[in-house]
Amino acid sequence: MQARQQATEGAGEGRAAKAVAATLRASWRSWWSPSFRAVGPEWLQYVWTFVFNSGIAVVLTLIAWSFARRADAFELFKWNFVISQCIGFSIHLLFRFGLLLFGHARIEAFGTVQRILFFAGIPIVGVFIGYPVGMMLMGVDVARLIEGAPRVVLSVLVLSIVMSTLWYRYMANKARLAEAEAEHERIKARAATLERQALDAQLRTLQAQIEPHFLFNTLANVAGLIDAQPADARRMLERLIELLRASLAASRSATVTLGQESALLRAYLEILAIRMGPRLRFEIDVPAELQSQIVPPLLVQPLVENAIKHGLEPTVAGGCVRVAVRAADGALRIEVADDGRGFEATTATTGVGLTNLRERLAALYGERARLTIEDAQPGTRVRLTLPLQAA
Repeated sequence: MQARQQATEGAGEGRAAKAVAATLRASWRSWWSPSFRAVGPEWLQYVWTFVFNSGIAVVLTLIAWSFARRADAFELFKWNFVISQCIGFSIHLLFRFGLLLFGHARIEAFGTVQRILFFAGIPIVGVFIGYPVGMMLMGVDVARLIEGAPRVVLSVLVLSIVMSTLWYRYMANKARLAEAEAEHERIKARAATLERQALDAQLRTLQAQIEPHFLFNTLANVAGLIDAQPADARRMLERLIELLRASLAASRSATVTLGQESALLRAYLEILAIRMGPRLRFEIDVPAELQSQIVPPLLVQPLVENAIKHGLEPTVAGGCVRVAVRAADGALRIEVADDGRGFEATTATTGVGLTNLRERLAALYGERARLTIEDAQPGTRVRLTLPLQAA
């Protein structure tokens, strides 16, 4: 028990560590984003600014020290660190102020000139604010420095222009990339819509291939029974009307409930039972709690059709076909079994009904659906496994 508890705690700590790492990565990416849409806690954006400024201070210190190795590296880093932090946070706060002033939507809708003024102008202003603040924090009389060395102002101006140019080019590239990604997502959405429409048309075509031959055979049987057995002809015609009504309703919907599917299947089997007489017996077992489960229309009928056509009709005695539905392990399991002579594996893979059914399952569920066929000795057993989907 203690070992299991320790394992559970360890797994929980692992998930927490992964969640923290994911938040940090998303927050860092949003810090670089031109949309200013912060991901994660707001204070993390200031942490990334501090980390970035510190990195700039390290780089500047290494460059300066490489040209003047006698200089005190720590003193150089201290000056660069303070000034970098002042400039970086000045730019950060100016961008935040711009966000509060204009808002996300307006910034994202900026034209070229507005974008240049915003993304290039703010770094220039930030440098002119942060640099003298940093110098004052280091004890320098900025006014006297400017008066005695006016080239300092020119150097700061050049530095700010270089920084703003690099920053604007980066933001412009990010904006173009974001626009391209958005267009790519729009194209994917349109393609997905067209694919769903094509799939719907394909499924209806496949469904239509299942129905006509049965309809023609049934009408021929009704015509043959009208004179000899008018009661059976009337009963078959009533079942056919019931079947067509249910089939028409199913054809107008992408899914039906198992209750609707079993009612349609019962009408279908009753028609065949009239034609075959005592040679055909059938059982349909769908528990009440599964009646509301949704499935594609005409899902089980081709399985029953194959069981009768290949298993029962070729035998003199006929037999029984059983349809049973169960739910287990998050899956819906439909089994169609007969006690006839069975049929070969080649027939199972090349028949029109089963081929269409396999194509429908692959299009709708991918690898989440399985269709297996096995020898029941006697007869054949077909198992269909689908994901559970309550109405």
